[in-house]
Amino acid sequence: MKPVFDIVIVGGGLSGLALAEQLAAPEFSHLKVLVLESRVEYVHDRTWSYWRTHDSPHAHLERQRWTQWRVSGNGKGCTVHGALSAGQAQYCTVEAGAFYRHVLLAIGKCQHVQLMLGTPVHEIRDAQAEVPGRVGTPSVLTAKGQRISAQWVFDARPPLAPAVPVAPPSNNLVQQFVGWEVHTQTDVFDTDCVHLMDFVPCNQGLHFFYVLPYSPRNALVESTWVSPASHRPDYRQELNRYLARCFGVTAFETPYQEHGVLALQHRPPPPGRSVRTLGRGAGTLRPATGYAYLDTLAHSRAIAESLGRHPRGAPLALWQPPSFKRSPLDNWMDKVFLRVLQNDWQQAVDYFLQMFSRTDSKTLVAFLSGQASLAQRLKVARVLPAMPFIRSALAGVVDLGRGLQK
Repeated sequence: MKPVFDIVIVGGGLSGLALAEQLAAPEFSHLKVLVLESRVEYVHDRTWSYWRTHDSPHAHLERQRWTQWRVSGNGKGCTVHGALSAGQAQYCTVEAGAFYRHVLLAIGKCQHVQLMLGTPVHEIRDAQAEVPGRVGTPSVLTAKGQRISAQWVFDARPPLAPAVPVAPPSNNLVQQFVGWEVHTQTDVFDTDCVHLMDFVPCNQGLHFFYVLPYSPRNALVESTWVSPASHRPDYRQELNRYLARCFGVTAFETPYQEHGVLALQHRPPPPGRSVRTLGRGAGTLRPATGYAYLDTLAHSRAIAESLGRHPRGAPLALWQPPSFKRSPLDNWMDKVFLRVLQNDWQQAVDYFLQMFSRTDSKTLVAFLSGQASLAQRLKVARVLPAMPFIRSALAGVVDLGRGLQK
């Protein structure tokens, strides 16, 4: 089977469109690229946040930026536990709708990248030996029965993507949330400071509220759980009670809502012969924090840079796209941290409060962004109680050894 396309991207969410945007550059005009997306239209359905520690080509898409954040202990009075100045590292938020429009415009300006909406994919077939001594062609099978061949296939579908905000039928750890953009009739929100975590201690998991204040009368308010996937929160009740208790708000409008269930213990599959994964499927979601936006964009840039170095006349099949790799030490520390959380969900609240109150903002930003040095990692480790983490570390020390050997 002769390849119809050079590259097929399955899934046009954040990671798929991020790679498509990179490949829409003029230097790749000799390639034929296809993006297959199951949705029939793009609407705002996600909000991504991050600490911007350096210049970003997508800075113009940011809806808002803050230089302070806080966490609080039990949520009963929304008590500020610690307000930290981020200095030059601003906490930023990007709405998916703005990102979609930006990338669709870039794709629309080029001739070599094609987007097909309303096209779910049922099967991805890697290159394999169809006959002895001859390697076959990778391809995808759409829900309509159309088989499309390519030289490379990038699977950008998330490993866990339920259509409704309920937990999947397993007990693996997930981060699950529902967020409301709230419009009130009076000034109730503090626009100077993001409320990263307002904890409500409980035995079912780590539960906190997250508030992005856009204006005194407008904020994104999320109820977030890190819990076994079998736990099913009552988000509506949680959010209504929180808004009434903390802001005195019982009448408000919610023009926008979002929800998600993110697998925290997903293990990326090994690279195929001609198939690679992107985004959360590739491991860009950091389990200990739930952040993935910057790593997803960085992985797409790395793939495009690698492709740009591939000789123009050389067969594309000889190109080896880079897989996403996180530091084995970071992976190991995340596993240790999640084990400790699961051992005592209520005590876990104190661990977060200690980390935020006893660590300088520069170290915190580096650690939460996955850019911490060894010295900064040690700073974070020192502020946490030793024994629970030592026991968890000893239980998982084999994981670190295996990771470092790879």
